[in-house]
Amino acid sequence: MRLGGALALCVCWGCAAASPDVDRVVLLHRADEAAARLEDVLLGPYRARHPGMRVVQRYVAAPRPEYALRVRAALAGGGRPPDAFLLDDVAVPELAERGRVLDLGPYLPRVGVDLARYDPTILAMYRRGAAVYALPRGYTPLLVVYNRDLLHRAGIAEPTDEWTWGDFLAIARRLTRDRDGRPDAWGAAWDRRPSAWIPWIWSGGGDVLCPDGRRASGCLDAPATVAAIRWYTGWVTRDRVSPPPYEGHGWDRELARLFAAGRLGMLTVDHSAVRELRAAVPQQRVAFVAIPHRAGVTPVTALHASGYAVPAGTLGRKPAVELVAEMTDSVAGAARGEAGLELPAITGAAQALAANDTLGWEAAFLRVAKRGRPAWGARLMQWSEVEAVLGDLMDRLVSGADVDATVRAAARDLDRLLGATR
Repeated sequence: MRLGGALALCVCWGCAAASPDVDRVVLLHRADEAAARLEDVLLGPYRARHPGMRVVQRYVAAPRPEYALRVRAALAGGGRPPDAFLLDDVAVPELAERGRVLDLGPYLPRVGVDLARYDPTILAMYRRGAAVYALPRGYTPLLVVYNRDLLHRAGIAEPTDEWTWGDFLAIARRLTRDRDGRPDAWGAAWDRRPSAWIPWIWSGGGDVLCPDGRRASGCLDAPATVAAIRWYTGWVTRDRVSPPPYEGHGWDRELARLFAAGRLGMLTVDHSAVRELRAAVPQQRVAFVAIPHRAGVTPVTALHASGYAVPAGTLGRKPAVELVAEMTDSVAGAARGEAGLELPAITGAAQALAANDTLGWEAAFLRVAKRGRPAWGARLMQWSEVEAVLGDLMDRLVSGADVDATVRAAARDLDRLLGATR
């Protein structure tokens, strides 16, 4: 069996070069125009080493959920799939379990990839046992960006990574201005999106699911989680330190606009905020810090990652794996990091990025990432359905629903969804 498997691998790897389709390689990824231009530049070395190859870049300027649908359709059959594609961590459970992505492990030594160079926590998000379903490209923790000018004017010391919920709320209250009965500036920003608020719950000692990901009862409705949810929703319902919930799409863009205008003191963000803030505000005006924690609770945050993968059924495995290796090396990672897109997944490149950043922004991200753990979406196939229930939960709570009863009901709904109860 081992000899047969090795022979099949050699045949497949060698025959790929003879396939009539490998004069073209297609890369699919998620990007806006600026990021796509950078990715095209990063394809330059690969093109130079493959002069007979036509390299086609296809990008989708869409949020993660919409891009995931495009990837699912591209891999479902009915046409030639891309030879390599961007695989967000949230799509790994589904695509890996259903055999839609190639295990890169057997091929990586042939293209000189040393897995020890990658951040082990981020690499683990793309591994299942010994299999490697993508090479991580970059990642981000969730943290807080704050307006330094607003704090200085109010005589408030800048926070450190060890600040607590009490410290945070005291700052938020002092930065919230209400001069005529209608606030014209707020200290913080409540956000209904689970990706934004779950790290706050973790930092309060709670969680939305139990560790095995198979149920919510006993965890979402546990006292620590309920207390954390009550505290978080209290920004809107009790403390009034956040803008009221925005009806409809575009809430994140509205919060970014308020922050850039100096009307919002603190905001939960990921690394994409670096590029946006460079263009929107004077860079010395803002700084980044860890999400505060409840006193007595170990600080923690969520990590999100992206990587490049190869479809399981691709015909040209050799050029596809070579492309993935090229687009996730330290040079490419450093370029994306310098552009403000993400932290490089290669440890040395991330450390160099932080060392060369005179503002200290990248050092803050790298420092906070060390206390991070993979977000639930990287671990759970049903995450999109779970996320919808959790978003609806937050909507109900800020509308005045009873916290204990509503959280218990949501936990039961999630148990049914995850198969814990029938």
